[in-house]
Amino acid sequence: MNTDLTNLIITQIKKAKYYSIIMDSTPDLSKTDQMTIVLRYCTPTSVNERLVKLCPFDNHKGQSLYFILEKYLKSVGLNIEDCRGQSYDNAANMSGKYEGLQSYVKDKNNLAVYIPCTAHSFNLVGVYSVDCCIEAVSFFGFVQ
Repeated sequence: MNTDLTNLIITQIKKAKYYSIIMDSTPDLSKTDQMTIVLRYCTPTSVNERLVKLCPFDNHKGQSLYFILEKYLKSVGLNIEDCRGQSYDNAANMSGKYEGLQSYVKDKNNLAVYIPCTAHSFNLVGVYSVDCCIEAVSFFGFVQ
């Protein structure tokens, strides 16, 4: 990412003081998992979500993901104690109460409220709803 743009975003976040974390991962074309770190913050006139980091990773455990996050926040001078929210998908490594990423963030900052990603939750509702109907399973199997 462009360093000047990233520095501008981090400066805005520091000025705002409080921020929220959104993280998700997906494999790229070479089948390497890429983790996105998006920070959400407010200015007096707007609410902003900015992609600040895209990094490859190979260990999917919550603690390893926390180390990636912690390393990034320290590298740009953001304090985890200023985080007020966190949102991830419903996978256990992200949302798990004891070993998920959200639990490691909560251990460092109890004020970082965890809210599951609504889009991922709605997708799961759709998946499980379709599974109940044999015709829908056949249709989507055919389409796929």
